[in-house]
This record gives sequence, structure tokens and C-alpha cells, in this order.
Amino acid sequence: MYFLSVIITAALLAGTGGTSRAGEGSRVVGTGLPGTAGLVLDCRGYAYTMDREAGTILCVPPDGDPMVYARVDAPTALAVDRLRTLFVGTASGDILAVTPDGSVSRVFRCGSPVSGLSIDRDGNLLAATGKGAILRLAREDFRFSD
Repeated sequence: MYFLSVIITAALLAGTGGTSRAGEGSRVVGTGLPGTAGLVLDCRGYAYTMDREAGTILCVPPDGDPMVYARVDAPTALAVDRLRTLFVGTASGDILAVTPDGSVSRVFRCGSPVSGLSIDRDGNLLAATGKGAILRLAREDFRFSD
């Protein structure tokens, strides 16, 4: 029985790993997204990107059409945590949290443009700023406000 499960596992993994040539196993998951920048994926397979000029955050469901998820002035960076809270950095230095129910709150002010966001293994938010600093922000320290 063990030998059979190894063969089945190997057969399943053979089709998922390795290098893929153009057209093999790839598919378009969203179109009509002009000016998009940045891309993050949550634990349920939803992709998020931003249109900096339009000030929109777009969500692309795994098997659906892209939709406007939030409106944010001058978004610059994205990160998503295990709870599916989407964090958006802005050119003004704000970090906003967009929860799965669509509410938007400012959780931190950096004082300079946010150039990158990431979540560490402990759920803390890391923010790179235009002043050359990287900040680590603990979730329990966020101040949710308008």
C-alpha cells in the first residue's frame, strides 16, 4: 500500500512542478487591467493588484472577473495577511487596512512614501519607506481609524 501511495503522489507532483514552457499549464486569470502594479495573493486564491493612477485596488477572484475592491489615493504597495486583511501603502506615507468586509482604516503613518510592504512569519507588517527605513509594525499596535 505504501508503494502505491508513493507512485500516486509522484504522478500528481510530476504535473505541478518544474519549469513550464509558454502555453503549458498557464492561463490568463484577469484581463482589462490597464496600469496595474503590484500583485499579492491571499490564502483563498484571490489576487489583488492596484491601479496607481486611478487610485483603485482590484481583486481578481480565483474563477471570476476583476472587481474594484477599494479606492485609495496614490497606492504604492500591497501585502495580505493570514486573516485576508489587505494592507495598502500610499505615496503620502499612510498604511491602510482593507478587511474582507470592505472597510478601510488607516493603521499607521510612516511620514514618507511607502515603497514596499510584507508580512513576516509572526504576522507583523514590514514597511519600506522612501527615507530608506524598514519598519516592523506589530498587529496589536495598529490604530484603526478613518
